[in-house]
Parts: sequence; C-alpha cells; structure tokens
Amino acid sequence: SEALLALCRRQGVTPFMALLAAWAVLLGRHAGQDDVLVGTPIAGRNRREIEDLIGFFVNTLVLRVELSGTFSTLLERVRATALDAFAHQDLPFERIVEEVVTERNLAVTPLFQVMLTLQNAPTGTLRIPGLVLSPVDLETGLTKFDLSLSLSETPAGFAGALAYSTDLFDAGTVERLLARFVALLEGA
Repeated sequence: SEALLALCRRQGVTPFMALLAAWAVLLGRHAGQDDVLVGTPIAGRNRREIEDLIGFFVNTLVLRVELSGTFSTLLERVRATALDAFAHQDLPFERIVEEVVTERNLAVTPLFQVMLTLQNAPTGTLRIPGLVLSPVDLETGLTKFDLSLSLSETPAGFAGALAYSTDLFDAGTVERLLARFVALLEGA
C-alpha cells in the first residue's frame, strides 16, 4: 500500500485512479480486449451545502479505459478520464442508459458488467444526541455484476473483497484473479 501511494504521488494520480488502471489492465488481459468499461459508484456529495444532509445521493459512473501504451501513459489517460467523469457526475446513470442503450437486456447490467469501488471516506461510529450508529458488514451473497471489486483504504493499507457471479467464475479462478491484481500493483 505504501508503494502504491508513493507511485500515486510521483504520477500525480489518486489511489482510485491507480487501482482502476491496474484493474482495467487485468480485465483487458483476461478478456483479450484493449478497451474496458468499468462502473464505479460516486457519493454524489460534491457540494459543501449537501455534505450534512441525510439521504442517498449515490450515482454510478462508467469509466472507459483504453489500455495501450506504458503503465505511466495509462495512468495519465485514466486520470483524464476519471476527472472528466467526475466533472459530469450529476448526470444520472439512468439518463445515460436511456440515451445510449437502444435495446435493454435485463439479464445484464447496461453499459458495464464490472464494478470497482474504493471507500476512502472516514467510517466508524456516528453519534447523534440520543443515538449511536455504527457500520454493519452486510453479506447478501449476491452481486449485480460479473465482478465487483470493493476496496477500502485503512490505516493498515488497502483491503477489500471481490464479489463474483458464480455462474461465470469459481472460487479458484477468483483467487487467481486477485493474486494477479496484487502482482500487477506490485509491478507498477
């Protein structure tokens, strides 16, 4: 994790951008594609005046990652793509789907089948007068996507889990994917 953060500082990218680049490289290699679409949730709290509001503001962004060139070049491209997407984060995902997708197949999610989530907002116990709220890990045993990599930045480093469609992958394959993801990050 420390080496990844050092790479981010040198390249002028965020940890999310570096993780997205490595995730896209892994996906592209396994799919035999040089262009990958990855979905990511975004908090939707991009203005100070809505930070303290209670409610669900999450939106989904679709990030297109073109994989040619060196990893350094890829990081630059991912940075530009992510910043552009963040600048347009208020456009509802459903609206994009309406405009782009001509025929819906309810068996798959529109536009992307792979998700990347990086939780880097502070978590923990929330105290409201007369009430104490604390996070609960919820395992549903379901995923909406073929693969969904959820990571968080902790004091001990990055940690996470990979949810997957058991119709497409078995546990051994997913374990190998995660090992290759770590190897890609270490190589970077």
